[in-house]
Amino acid sequence: MELRIVDKDSADFIMLADKLDEYYFEIVGPVQARYAEVNKPHNMNGLCVVYEDDEPVACGAWKKVDETTAEIKRIYVLPQHRRKGAASMIVKGMEADAEKAGFKHFILETARTTMDSANLYLSLGYKEIDYYGSPAGAENCRCFEKNI
Repeated sequence: MELRIVDKDSADFIMLADKLDEYYFEIVGPVQARYAEVNKPHNMNGLCVVYEDDEPVACGAWKKVDETTAEIKRIYVLPQHRRKGAASMIVKGMEADAEKAGFKHFILETARTTMDSANLYLSLGYKEIDYYGSPAGAENCRCFEKNI
């Protein structure tokens, strides 16, 4: 697998992000619509796509929150490519990309129903924190942070 930093017009990123939106709509329902505007590629500061045999299989992004904090976002792996390390690669790649831009504090969130995601973030050194104000609302998400 290979992680590539891509631009905001990447057709591969857009295709995978659309699949992510469909997936979240299935698991959290209409609350997903609250994210529509904030999750558009033009609102992100960094984007990536993971390729396997030159095929796009996963995506991720990061977004500036303030002068020291970046939010890791839009992590999605196609179902048939899960449990191969792509999600870890994305989180580490987005942290590295944001760190190059001067960010040292990272936050992220996941749906309460996605235990695999929460376990991944904990394994990568994130700790669970209080809700920080995402569009989903505290009842729908778990939030995490990490300092580098």
